[in-house]
Amino acid sequence: MLDDQDDQDRPVPTAVVRERRGGQRHSIVLLIGKVCRGDHETVCLVHNISAFGLMARFTTAPVVGERLRIEVRGLPLVAGTVRWVKGVKAGFEFDEPQDVDRVFTLKQDDGRTARSPRFPIAALARLRFEGAPFTAALIDISAGGAKMMSDTPVTTGLTGQIMLPDMETPVYGTVCWTRDDSFGVRFVASLSLTTLSQVLGC
Repeated sequence: MLDDQDDQDRPVPTAVVRERRGGQRHSIVLLIGKVCRGDHETVCLVHNISAFGLMARFTTAPVVGERLRIEVRGLPLVAGTVRWVKGVKAGFEFDEPQDVDRVFTLKQDDGRTARSPRFPIAALARLRFEGAPFTAALIDISAGGAKMMSDTPVTTGLTGQIMLPDMETPVYGTVCWTRDDSFGVRFVASLSLTTLSQVLGC
């Protein structure tokens, strides 16, 4: 479980400060990451990152020496080792140096917008865009949005309320694409670590 709630209900911004420690450039961030422990996926909140590793707050504390894989926006799923742990915060060393400038580049090489890590989910959400509320199946979710399916037709540009599973208050989002009975929703404000982990049940 989380030991504090200081990020609850806050949007998750991108990098705000760059600094140097021991000759290495570190970038202070607040970005949602995906943590893979074997076949199990959970979330973390990355506080700073360099070419050689990162420091993050985890929903469940790892242990020193544990092997993990972590994905952050702009980077692939990177393997590495936990080097230190303090509460639910831990330092993670990459197996190989990474090009962290990609974390702060919103457009990828192919011209697509860099996305936050996505988590597959099988759950229902209740939506109200126009008229009567309806139910949609959640296919995957990230801090910034979700992919859904529903028999109720929607159109690009609709904005409304979304009640995510296990949440007592709705979030707001806009339909950004549609395809057959599938559609994507971009949240008006990014989900916090606490909210996303609660939705995912981790």
